[in-house]
Amino acid sequence: MTGINQKIKGPGRIALRGGQVMITVVTLFLFLSLSFIVGVSDPILRQASITKSFLDSRKSYLLAESGVEDASYRVIAGKQVFASEVISLDGGSATTLVTSTSGTKTITSDAIKNNLVRKVETTLQMGIGTSFHFGIQTGAGGLTLNNNAMIYGNVYSNGPIHGDHNTSVTGSVVSASSSPSGSLIDELNIGVDGVGDGNAYTIADSNVQGGLYCISGSGNNKSCDSSKPIPTPVELPISEESIATWQTDATAGGIINGNYTLPSSGSLGPKKIIGNLTIVNNKILTLTGTIWVTGNIVVENNAGIKLSSSYGANSGVVVAGGKMNISNNATLEGSGQTGSYLLFLTTSDCPINPSCDGDYAIDISNNVSAIMFNAQRGTIHMSNNASIKEATAYKIVLESNATVNYESGLANINFVSGPSGGWNIGSWKEVE
Repeated sequence: MTGINQKIKGPGRIALRGGQVMITVVTLFLFLSLSFIVGVSDPILRQASITKSFLDSRKSYLLAESGVEDASYRVIAGKQVFASEVISLDGGSATTLVTSTSGTKTITSDAIKNNLVRKVETTLQMGIGTSFHFGIQTGAGGLTLNNNAMIYGNVYSNGPIHGDHNTSVTGSVVSASSSPSGSLIDELNIGVDGVGDGNAYTIADSNVQGGLYCISGSGNNKSCDSSKPIPTPVELPISEESIATWQTDATAGGIINGNYTLPSSGSLGPKKIIGNLTIVNNKILTLTGTIWVTGNIVVENNAGIKLSSSYGANSGVVVAGGKMNISNNATLEGSGQTGSYLLFLTTSDCPINPSCDGDYAIDISNNVSAIMFNAQRGTIHMSNNASIKEATAYKIVLESNATVNYESGLANINFVSGPSGGWNIGSWKEVE
């Protein structure tokens, strides 16, 4: 039989069997290869997934670190920082929270990247000493500028800020308050050449070069940007511990009982004066140590106070319990070296106390040239071309061409008497 059903014999049969073997071998080889590839690729894919998760976790951690670093820097440098802020980067985000207790700030940053969460926390502690970061800083009493008053630098007020025609601040201005009614800026020129923000709940009748951050606004050169919350009040820079240290150091140098009028130009300090201090008529007092005057201080008629050259680049303090009247071309200055400043500080609450007879805690007038004044319980009043470097008080009133010209060196002062401080890092760690 010779049809297609005839059995293949001879060499053809051997060739057919060889082809079947080859197909079987190839199939087996493919199976083994696929098995090998799957076996090898599975751990590679798992390792790639682990590596990606590790990188995302690392990015989340670095994002949390960035949030803490940003907030810490702004607290230490005296810049504005909100109680809650969010930063975003590379598809991740970090929420930074700042909480305050007495003398301590806790900054926590919670970051997430592709559902991987990392959390970093730091604590900042207020040191004994001072750092001045604003040309003007006030408590809830706020700031008033009249008659061409000018501030070269930044302003931070825990109360309302009222300007007038031709009153200007070259830097940024913040009016902070725990209530909307206390957070107010009006009739003020803010910033120069496109730089300088205004930030308050209400900003009215103002010209702002930078960002205008407010909830309510009218009569301004631009509309409100409501993306930022109401600024929160910040602590004033000088602690009670610092004041007590300066008073103790002054007392250690001896006590003068009764009022003291400088008889002629000369040196004094450290010394406590139980009474008033008067320096007038071209006489110059050279400070060789901290002075604490329990009563009032008057410096006028071309008189002045300066630090001894022995202070070098360090700064000194005059502390009063009563009022300060600095007028008629009086001068207050450091040692003459860069970084040396003279701080005039009073614990007076004038004019709040009825015994003040309406006088200010510090009154500076008539072409006075000075550096730093502090009246954290009372009011500082400046007028008639008075010019200073920095002022801090419960309330400040500037008028009649008064000028504040902030110097960057005030942000890092070393006082001969008592340690210098600002905010110090207490701890820094990853949590949870």
